[in-house]
This record gives sequence, structure tokens and C-alpha cells, in this order.
Amino acid sequence: MKRNETFELVLTSLFVALIFLMGFVPQIGFITLVPGNPITIIHIPVLLAAVLFRRKYAFIPALAFGVVSLLQALMNQVGFNVAFINPMVSIVPRLLFAVAVHFLYQLLKKVVDNPVGYTLTLIGIGIITVGGIILGVNEIFKALDQVWIIIIALSIILLFAGTYFYLYKKHNYKSLLVPSLFILGTLIHTILVVVFASIFSYDVLVTVFGSTDIAAILVYLVGFNGMMEAVVAALIGTPIFLVLISVPVVQNRLLKD
Repeated sequence: MKRNETFELVLTSLFVALIFLMGFVPQIGFITLVPGNPITIIHIPVLLAAVLFRRKYAFIPALAFGVVSLLQALMNQVGFNVAFINPMVSIVPRLLFAVAVHFLYQLLKKVVDNPVGYTLTLIGIGIITVGGIILGVNEIFKALDQVWIIIIALSIILLFAGTYFYLYKKHNYKSLLVPSLFILGTLIHTILVVVFASIFSYDVLVTVFGSTDIAAILVYLVGFNGMMEAVVAALIGTPIFLVLISVPVVQNRLLKD
């Protein structure tokens, strides 16, 4: 019992250290494709913690994520970053994000045992993923010819399909819920951040995006930031998750809540 508790504390500390490292090393945790509106992958350790850790530890990495985001905003007050100076935008949505993912994982574990619910979940996530990839690629590579945009989008979609096929063949059908969870969790994170920003940093959103149409801004950020972050989270986070749950102490303790 004590050994498991110590292991969980150590792993939590490692996740927190990783979050701070990713947050303060340029172009690792926050990747700038559009100035002032970085793509975030620092949320991947938070996703893993929300799934693997017990409730009393699951939200510590989320708090670290929020603090790092706040500090980064204070040091780099450009564009959308300014919104994160407010703790209600930088910290609170990250804590709620961890809560949502933690309970969403519990729900999806039940859905897996229902063939109809499981199939509908995968189809729904597939549609969201393909649509988001197309929207995101169009935005990032809008300077290229349409043919190249289609080729890039198809390549990413095929990569994703290959990942699902590999998980299905190498592990089992239940493992497919992991990338699905990471996609849904990332989209929840983006939606929470934009909603809280629209409430507590409305002026920043209007200034940065030149529009008072919050719904349009939400669609843009979910399609651009959210889906790019979701694809990366699924591709990077899934193999890490599978490695961690192969550790006996993780199987025996961390996955029990």
C-alpha cells in the first residue's frame, strides 16, 4: 500500500516537472504557428493524469498547467496570451478540464461494453476528427494550392486511421477508446478556455479576433487550435498511456478509483 502511494506521488511529481519543462522551453509545450495564438500540447500530461491517477492526485498536474499558462502569459503579453493573465482563464478551465476527462473516462469504459454505444461513439469521434483535420489544415496551409491542402489532410487522416487499426490489431477493441478520449478531452479543454475567456476576457477576444461574434471565434478555435491539439494529443498520448498501463503497479493501483 505504502509502495503504491509513493509511486503515485513520484509519478505526479514527474508529471508536474514535465509540465513546467514543456511550458518554459520554447516551441515544446506551446507551439506558435500563428503569432499570439499558440497550439498547446502541454495538456497531454494532464490528460494522462486525469485517466491514470486517483482523484486526489489527478488534478495536481492540471493546476500546474494553469500556473504555467498564467506565468507564460505574464512574460509574453501578445495576442490571445493576454487573456490568460486572468486566473479565471488560465487556471480554472484547466482544473475543470481534468475533472471532465476523469469522469468521461469512467463513462467511456462503460460505453465500451455496449456494442451499439461503442460503435456510435467511434463513428461520432471519427466524423469530428476528419472534419476538424480538414478545417485545421485549411487554416494552417491556406497559402498553398488546394491540391496540396487535400494531400496533407488525407495524409493526416490516413495516419490517424492507421493508428486506430494498429491499436485494434495489436491490443484490443477497448484500446480504441484511448485516442477517442484524448480527442474529446482536448476539445473539451478548448471549449472551456474559450467560454471562460469570453466571460472574463471578452475585450481581449474582440481585440485579437476583430469580432464580437463569440460563436464564430469558438468555432475557429475549436476547429484550428482544438483539432490540431487533439490529433497531436491522440498520436503522442496514446502510446505513452499504453506503456504506463503495462507497469504492474499502475495496473494494480493507479487504474483503481
